[in-house]
Order: sequence, then structure tokens, then C-alpha cells
Amino acid sequence: MSRPEAAGRAMPAWMAQSVLVICLLASFAVPFSLVALREAHQDRVWQATGMSGAEIDDWKKENIAVRMAVRWRNAGFKPPHATIWINSGFGSEPEEAGKWNDQGVWPNEARYWNEQAFSADEGRAWMEQGFHYSEASDWKRGGIGPADAAARKKNGEWPPR
Repeated sequence: MSRPEAAGRAMPAWMAQSVLVICLLASFAVPFSLVALREAHQDRVWQATGMSGAEIDDWKKENIAVRMAVRWRNAGFKPPHATIWINSGFGSEPEEAGKWNDQGVWPNEARYWNEQAFSADEGRAWMEQGFHYSEASDWKRGGIGPADAAARKKNGEWPPR
């Protein structure tokens, strides 16, 4: 092949450089655009909740999804407080966590009551009678309610085993 024939087939340097620049720009622009579109959609979903921008940022910082953030907020929690309850085992139960929280029960204590199969309302009834979750659990397994257990305990009885 002679030199003039090869030159006719080769791409000019400026064109090769242009193609390279276009490919580099596209490799950045396409993913960036897709991420920007996804974030815009998520922002619309967050804004539809009626939360303020600062509140949305707080929930996002805690890495809590939109639907769960709404449930936690409706149960009376703000982001950092919700995270404490989530880490204590109430991740999918914001309403139950809210009931415990309304009674002034700390997350870890509520978790222990919950692990013993007490709802917040049951736990409150037992706590009002002066019982700790481990003792209340023993009485409950024996089929005895909180008021009856308190009376029996006052008379020196122990929970049935």
C-alpha cells in the first residue's frame, strides 16, 4: 500500500480527538443526568409528604426511607430519636415505638418488654402495678393479670413456674 492510499483511509487527528472528547463527555453526562433525574423524582416524593426541606434533610441524613420517615414522624418522632428506636429493634414498628415512648419508656426497656410479648398497653398496666418485665412475664405465663399478680405478690406469693 502506498502512502497516498493510507492517508485517504485514516481519520484526521482533529476528528479522532473530537470523537474522544465527545465519548468522554457522554461517559460523564449520561450517568450524571440519570442520577439527577432520579434525585429530582425522589425530591418530589419527599416534598409530597409535606415536610420542610430541613426536615427532609434530617431524615435523609439518618438514611430512613420516605415511607418509614412518614410513619415515624406520624408516631411522634424526629430523625435522631427515631434512629435510636430503630436501632433498639423497632425498625418496622414506629407506631408501637410511639406508644412506648408516650409512656416515657426508654427504647431498650421497651425492647425487653416487647421481647417478652408485651404490647405497650400491656406493659403499662404491669408497670403501673410495679412490675419489671421479667417478673411480669412469669406472672403472665401463669395466666395471671397485673392487678391480681400485684395482690398476690403483696400477700407474699411468687409467680407460678
